[in-house]
Amino acid sequence: MRHKKRRRRLNRNASERKALMKSLVSALLTRQRITTTLAKAKEARRLAENVITLGKRGDLSSQRNLFSILLDRSLIKEIVSEIAPRFKTRQGGYTRIIRTANRRKGDNAEMVLLELTEQKVVTPTTKKAKKEKKEAPAAEKPQKPLKAEKTLKEELPKEAPAQKPEPPKPIKKEKYSPKKEKYPPKEEKRPPAEKSKKGFFQGLKRFLKPKGG
Repeated sequence: MRHKKRRRRLNRNASERKALMKSLVSALLTRQRITTTLAKAKEARRLAENVITLGKRGDLSSQRNLFSILLDRSLIKEIVSEIAPRFKTRQGGYTRIIRTANRRKGDNAEMVLLELTEQKVVTPTTKKAKKEKKEAPAAEKPQKPLKAEKTLKEELPKEAPAQKPEPPKPIKKEKYSPKKEKYPPKEEKRPPAEKSKKGFFQGLKRFLKPKGG
């Protein structure tokens, strides 16, 4: 039974809840407005107001308590010097919750805006202002001292000496040499004359002829 237990568990254990609240409060103090669920916003609002009251005191012990919660020295300096002085005239109500019509996809949780009541006014830089900065003329450079006046002869550029035209080079006549053909035509070789064939029987006829007429 959880009688007289006002804190919300947020489906987390103690260490996870502590880290979640630290991240939500530090984001709220740096950005001045965050979007979260209604249950988380109610828990973060309680811690954020305690942090701002510690920042309004500004003594050493309160700064040590702030460091134990946020663990960020640069953010603590910003709270003490910039954020807390905005709420000097207020005794409470440093934050507010604004309900929105949006709901988170999945579990259909109600989404809200958690913001500081006293916010720092930031002037948005328009395109015209950026162009004016670019078009602004740069600082004029100091002029160099003028040199002594020169005579007309020194000011006029010296003319380069006229170059003489080069004589034309003689054209060499090349002797005509007929080009040798790379592949000359082959000469036709005639077949050698057929030698008279002398057979064995033709030689015998001389011996077989009769000696008389």
